[in-house]
Amino acid sequence: MSLRPRLRVLCVPLAAAALHLFGCQPVDSKTDAKPAPAKTEAAPTKTEVPPPAPAVAAPDTKPAPPATPDTAAPASEGSVVALVDAGGEPREPLRLKLTAGQEQVMIMTMRMGMAMQVGPNKMPKTDIPAMQMTMNLKVSEITGEGDIRSEFSLDKIEVLPDKTTPQAMVDQLKAVLGTMTKMSGTSTITPRGIVKSADFNIPPDVNPQIKQTVESMRQQINQMSVPFPEEALGVGAKWTVTQHLEQQGMKLQQVATWELKGRDGSVVQLASTIVQTAAPQAIEAPGMPAGAKVSLDRLDSTGSGTTQVDLTHVAPVKGDMKLTSSIAMTTDANGMKMPMTMEMDMNLEISGK
Repeated sequence: MSLRPRLRVLCVPLAAAALHLFGCQPVDSKTDAKPAPAKTEAAPTKTEVPPPAPAVAAPDTKPAPPATPDTAAPASEGSVVALVDAGGEPREPLRLKLTAGQEQVMIMTMRMGMAMQVGPNKMPKTDIPAMQMTMNLKVSEITGEGDIRSEFSLDKIEVLPDKTTPQAMVDQLKAVLGTMTKMSGTSTITPRGIVKSADFNIPPDVNPQIKQTVESMRQQINQMSVPFPEEALGVGAKWTVTQHLEQQGMKLQQVATWELKGRDGSVVQLASTIVQTAAPQAIEAPGMPAGAKVSLDRLDSTGSGTTQVDLTHVAPVKGDMKLTSSIAMTTDANGMKMPMTMEMDMNLEISGK
């Protein structure tokens, strides 16, 4: 059974986690996310926001408080922003301050490696050629309510070869990714970075090998903004963003913790950690033979990174992160079951101006 379908299945949740660390908020492009309601209508009070795993969370002796009406509000459909610590004095709300006509170029460089075992057979770690995406963003309008409407397009996507990568793999990846350069979209966010609506345009000639993955990844890259709490924040402030996502048929829970490390005028320095998990479930894996079934037995992802945000820009201007993921699946082809495990790591860098 081909490796490629499995790789596509896992790349989507990994990309979701990576982009989340840079402030990318998932939204369903077919359904506008609802604006954040007043605090008295915030997220349910019965469920506490779980803190990240100790292995990746920033040291803190105080657990995250439950998502109550006084501390949390929906950031987008299925996500909750919850204040953990307001930080030290002086404190000030974090708000985007943009003007119509502003343009920004953002470059993302992603490197991935993967090791896999199918039944008793182990495959050595394979490094995927580095991929670099250049995106153009433009603020098209500031509404009377202060919302920010912007346009974005994928200007260029490149494969960066190295001496260890076979040229055939580089050429194949270039051919598959080439049709993605025509992708574009629009979005509307609040000054807090809360997504209100988004739309992602996928050209009809996108390579069918990646079209299904692109359909899911559009939920991650259609909006570049960090969701800020309503409250005023000082250095040391922490907040969480909890999301229940669905990617390639897999239902995931994602908890990110943000910390305000410093501020100089409109430029803020942020650190973030993420924990992503999934319960055992049946999944719809692209590229599987007719009659074959795939069940997800376990998925665990953890990551951490830093992000520099200029509040006068629509997207982060600088960042880096590392993410590791472990996944276990079982395939069932006409009653013949085969376990499979994968270990993946991802390094992502972002720059912009």
